[in-house]
Amino acid sequence: MSSDPIAMPRTSRFNASFPLGCASFAAFALVSAALAQVAPNVPANLVEVGGHATDHILIQLASGVVPGLVPGVASGVVSGVAADPTVGAAKGEPLLRAVGRNRAAADQLAVTSARALRDAGVIELRSIFVEPPRDMKTARALGLDRWYRAMLAPGRDCATAAAKLRRLTGLVSRADLDGEGGLAEIPNDPQFTTQYALRNTGQVIGGVSGLVGADIGATAAWNVTHGNNMIIAVLDSGIDPHGELAGRILPGINVPDGNDITLDECNHGTHVAGIIAASGNNATGMAGMSWNARLLPVVVVNGCTGFEANVASGLTWAVDHGARLVNMSLQFYAFNPVFLQAVQYANAQGALMVAATGNNSNGNVAAPAKWNETIAVAATDNLDQRASFSNFGPEVDIAAPGVNVWSLSGTTNYAFKSGTSMSAPHVTGAAALLWSYNPSLTRDQVRALLIAGAKDLGDPGTDSFYGAGRLDIAASIALAPPPTIPEDLDANGVIDARDLAILLTSWGACLNCDACPADLDGSCTVGPADLARLLSVW
Repeated sequence: MSSDPIAMPRTSRFNASFPLGCASFAAFALVSAALAQVAPNVPANLVEVGGHATDHILIQLASGVVPGLVPGVASGVVSGVAADPTVGAAKGEPLLRAVGRNRAAADQLAVTSARALRDAGVIELRSIFVEPPRDMKTARALGLDRWYRAMLAPGRDCATAAAKLRRLTGLVSRADLDGEGGLAEIPNDPQFTTQYALRNTGQVIGGVSGLVGADIGATAAWNVTHGNNMIIAVLDSGIDPHGELAGRILPGINVPDGNDITLDECNHGTHVAGIIAASGNNATGMAGMSWNARLLPVVVVNGCTGFEANVASGLTWAVDHGARLVNMSLQFYAFNPVFLQAVQYANAQGALMVAATGNNSNGNVAAPAKWNETIAVAATDNLDQRASFSNFGPEVDIAAPGVNVWSLSGTTNYAFKSGTSMSAPHVTGAAALLWSYNPSLTRDQVRALLIAGAKDLGDPGTDSFYGAGRLDIAASIALAPPPTIPEDLDANGVIDARDLAILLTSWGACLNCDACPADLDGSCTVGPADLARLLSVW
C-alpha cells in the first residue's frame, strides 16, 4: 500500500456493509487510488483516504481480564490447567486470564481464550501505548488501559479475526479494525510569497486579489504579546530542526518506530510547526503565531499515514509529558473507541486540543475534530470564503486560513501548502498567545475566547461551514480579562508602598511555597530577586 495518504481512499464508510479483510482493504485502496488519479477535474487528494491495519486488530479486554502467555504444554495441561486436548497450545502462545474468578472458572476461560486467539490467527498481544498513562485512575475509568494490539499471522483476515474475538464474552469488550488515516493537507501552488493569513492587505494570491482584512489579526495581537515558552505538542510526521525553530524543539517520541527520532517523515509537521511558532521579527523568512513557544514533536504516522491506535498512544504520552496545548492536523474516519478514550484522557488532564476537520469536501468531519473535546477547525481562503476542500458539519467550531499558507520546509527552506492541516495550527498558535497574555486563563476560557472573537462568516451565527467564524486573535485578546500583576500584592491595581511593605514583612523562607505571594520568582524564598522585580515595575 502506498505511503501517500492522497493515494489511499478511505474505506471506513463501507465497513458495516462489506466484511473486507486486511488484504481486501489494500487491494480496494490501490484500485480506487488509480481511478482517482485519472479524473481530470477532481484532485486525487479530495477522495477519502485510508483503510485499516493489515497486520493487527485492536481489542479492549473486559474489566478484570489480563493477557498472558502459555508457559508450556504437558499431557494436555496448559499452565497447570487440565486443558481441552484440542487446544494444542504451544509455549508462548497468548491467552487471557480473568482476575478474581475462582481457579477452575479462570482456568477454563484461559483455555477457551487460547483456542479462540489461535483460531483468529492472533500470535501476540501488545499494549498500544509506548508508556502506560500516568493518570491511571482516569485511564481505568475510561477503559483506556485495557486496549491491546492483537498481532495476526500473515495472511489472516482482519475482519474475520475481529468477529471471532467478539464472541469471547466476558473476556473481550471490543474487537475493532485499526483505522488508517493521515495528514490533513492538500497540494500547493509554489508561486505565492505572502502570508495573507496573518495580514491581508489585498495582495494577489493565485491571480485573485485578496479581501483587505481577511486575516486573523496577528499583527495587532503581537502589539500585546509575542507568546511565552509554553509547551505545545505537535502530533504529526515530525519536525525538522529549521533555523526558525532553533532551541525550541524538545525531545519527543516516534510512536510507530518506538524511538525518539522525530525528524519530519512527510514534509508536513515542520510546516505545521512553523505556522505555530516560527521566530518573528528576526528579518528571516516568516513569522509564526507564538514566537517563543516550545514544541514537543510526537510522530504518529509512518511516512504520511498511520493508525488511530498510534495517535491514541502519542496523545496520552504528550499530555503526560507536559503539553497543555496539542495540535492534531490529522484526518481519520474509523472513529475507533481507543482514539476517543485517549482524547477524553487528554481532556481530563486539562489539555486544549485543536484538530483539522479534514479535506474531503463533505459533511463527514474527521477524527479527532469530530469529538466535542477538541476545537474543530475548517479552512478559509484569502477572500474569507470556505476552502473548497474543507469538511463541514455541526462539529465545526471555527475556521482559519488554510489555502496557500507560507511556512517552513526542511531545515532551511519555505513552502506553500494548503489544507485544514494549515488551518488548525493558526488556532493553536492563537491559543498560545491568549495564554501568554493571561496565563491564569483556564482551558475552557481560552476555548470560549477563541470562539467569541471569531468573525462571523456565512449564515449569521454558528454554521456548519465556518462554525463561529474565521479566527481573529486580536479580537479574542481584546475580550480576555486582563492579566493579574503578581507584583500588585494587595491587588489594588497599583504597584506602590503597600506592596513593598508586604514584600518586606514576608522576607525570608516561605512557610508554604504554594501560598507565598511575595515570592515573585518562585524560589520559595522572599529575597533580593523578588525586591528587584517589584521595584522594576514600580
